[in-house]
Amino acid sequence: MFLRRLKLSHTRCFLPAYFLNKNEHDVEGTEVLEVKKVGGWQGVLNTFSPDEDGNPTPDVRAILSTICYSSLMGGVYGSISYSKRAYEDFFHKNQSTLFQNQFEAKAKLQSQVTLAMARGVFKWGTRVALFCGCFSTIVTAVNAYTQNVTIFSYALGGFIVGGIARISFGVKGFVVGSTLGTILGFIVGGFTLLILRFSPLTMDEIKEWQNQSQVERDLYFIKEQKTSRIFKYDNTPELKAHEKRLQQPETISD
Repeated sequence: MFLRRLKLSHTRCFLPAYFLNKNEHDVEGTEVLEVKKVGGWQGVLNTFSPDEDGNPTPDVRAILSTICYSSLMGGVYGSISYSKRAYEDFFHKNQSTLFQNQFEAKAKLQSQVTLAMARGVFKWGTRVALFCGCFSTIVTAVNAYTQNVTIFSYALGGFIVGGIARISFGVKGFVVGSTLGTILGFIVGGFTLLILRFSPLTMDEIKEWQNQSQVERDLYFIKEQKTSRIFKYDNTPELKAHEKRLQQPETISD
């Protein structure tokens, strides 16, 4: 009895949006209009140029987000790896060292681990950020030139970045790095296209959503800065009165 009364419209929330893009409540002509895209070098220039308000484009914001998140992940990995190595090296090198007390040993151990952690954060954070930033920049530029998201752009980005990363080892290093980078690009590109294939959103819509969320966060912070109690101490009545006295013209008494 319950199954007979259950309508298909009540069960659509449990089905992927890929299979049900429209319903009976959609009105013709209200869908998002397709924006005419410009390819070639003009498309690349438009992608990396700011808008009329001076704000970066969604593609540039996506690249900056990639750099920030990749540097964070690289820094975490580097700090854990280098601190663990420094901890083990300290006990290995100071087995026969005599310290005055345990506090001196703990202080030296803490200083070595802290310095090693800082080196790991800087080294791996910058490396991963440069690699991912260059990779995403090349992919974005190729996609803007062709006005299409293809696996070729990811493979080309991996080829260039992988070869540059290992060019210091000579020709063999360049070949090995380019090969591994191309394979990595194929994997990342295939995984990305697979997600887009079963998603109702396009890559441009995803980047626009990220850009809009960033703009909303900035506007929310500006609003909170004006109304929140946390920032009210930056504009106290005493400070307002002092600034008002400074703005008043000085009167010269005869």
